[in-house]
Amino acid sequence: MKINLRGFLIALGAFVSLGLGPALVSAQSADDTTVADAARKAREQKKNASKAVRTLTNDDLPGGPAAEAKPAAAPSEAVDGSHPAEGTARPEKKAADAEAAKQERAEKKAAAEAALKQAKADLAESQGELNVLERKQALDSGSYYSKTDYSQDTAGKAALEAGAQGISDKKSQVEALKNKIAELQAEFEKYSEAESSAPAQPN
Repeated sequence: MKINLRGFLIALGAFVSLGLGPALVSAQSADDTTVADAARKAREQKKNASKAVRTLTNDDLPGGPAAEAKPAAAPSEAVDGSHPAEGTARPEKKAADAEAAKQERAEKKAAAEAALKQAKADLAESQGELNVLERKQALDSGSYYSKTDYSQDTAGKAALEAGAQGISDKKSQVEALKNKIAELQAEFEKYSEAESSAPAQPN
């Protein structure tokens, strides 16, 4: 039996076409999908690359809290930190201080003068009392020693001794008052000199 070679080749081609057809179609479909994805990605990259890159500046950043405005310098304060008001008032302050010191000296002088006056009065009174005690002591002494038996007069002797002690105490009091008067006199003179040497206040 003679085989028809042409017919065999045609049949073989048909068989191969039937067997490989679906695979070729599937491969072509996969290739088409891969190509589509690649084209889409390329378009997206090109689109992103075409966008201009924006550079952030300070204007793009959110604003911080506004700085607190520094208060203006008070009228009484100069730019260099000095205080003109105080400088202007300084002469007045000096005058007030001088007036206060003057008033204090006057008060102390008046107190020293009053104490001196009282001490002199106390001294005069004590000296008067001392004179009385001394005269009385002289009389008691004369009366005591005029007796012939004065050594037996114990009461008279005790009175003379008490009188002598009183005179001694009074003399001590007089001396203390004299010392006090000297101190008060010096204090009074000190304040008087300070008052006379103080500069006169401007009108």
